[in-house]
Amino acid sequence: MVTLKDVALKAGVSEATASLAMNNKKTVNADTKKKVLDTARQMGYIPNSLARGLARSKTNTIGLVVTDVQNPYFGSIVNYIDQYLRKFHYNLILSVSNDDIEAENQIIENFIRQRVDGVIVIPAPVMRGDFSVFAHLESNQIPYVFSTTYYEGMTCDSVMTDLSEGSFLLAEYLIGLGHRRIMFLASANQNVLLSKLRIEGCKRAYSEAGMDLNDLHIVECSRNDFNSGYKAVLDYFNGTDRPDAVMAINDIMALGAMKAIKELGMRIPQDISVAGYDDLIFSSISDVSLTTVRQIVPEICMESVQILLDRIEGKTAPPRITMIQPELIIRRSTSVRAHQ
Repeated sequence: MVTLKDVALKAGVSEATASLAMNNKKTVNADTKKKVLDTARQMGYIPNSLARGLARSKTNTIGLVVTDVQNPYFGSIVNYIDQYLRKFHYNLILSVSNDDIEAENQIIENFIRQRVDGVIVIPAPVMRGDFSVFAHLESNQIPYVFSTTYYEGMTCDSVMTDLSEGSFLLAEYLIGLGHRRIMFLASANQNVLLSKLRIEGCKRAYSEAGMDLNDLHIVECSRNDFNSGYKAVLDYFNGTDRPDAVMAINDIMALGAMKAIKELGMRIPQDISVAGYDDLIFSSISDVSLTTVRQIVPEICMESVQILLDRIEGKTAPPRITMIQPELIIRRSTSVRAHQ
């Protein structure tokens, strides 16, 4: 747990001065007081009197930071995690980062101040180089687990779908239908783990089929949403070399792509195949039901909760990554390539 001495050392003041600043004494000038308070907040410091009281008892609360609740996939995850936690008599505190690292940091710091028993992180789909907020969790003896993906460079508990295998299965299926030129709608940064793993799966399918990787057209989209999928197809299809099939990083982007394809006067799947990822509820009830990869959300959530509760109960083991196997779901949006 972070101590007042740690805060004083980091702020470059004496422990006595740090104590005066924390207690809002007028003998400390405003600049020094601000520096001490900012440092304490950044380090997740809890005053001793509060820490002693909190250390004696559990709060039976779990903090969940999720990147986007407007996406039904993440909404489903929140629902299952809440259900499982209630079975074990825990309450859920939910906060949304909206794909923003600074917001994610602030949320986690708030969880520390609220003295939650543990934290589940559904991380933002961006690169992260600063992991200090997670060190703050550890120094305050608050266990955490990543769900759906994790930040590369961290050694941590994480539960996720085998994203590479899911994309491999889907690309292999499309290749088996005779498709050669596949357009893959990816995240804005291909180095983000959730995008990188999916791309690796596609490339593996191409390699194992002995196909030219130049026929795999990876298109970066600004966001993983409907409008990005829609716009990407309209922009890309302005050229003459149209793909045989479109794969999207999620179902929502795939539906955006389908809308654009229809507006361009093409038929799905007669003229072009389209596939997504996640198997959201509307994927099976859209005008042309969507071929996709099912992530087993209940299992992901159950494993995430179980690992976290084990950590809260003091069970020690090296951090581990738990991979849940995906399932290929074949529907009407894909068919044999029109022109062999």
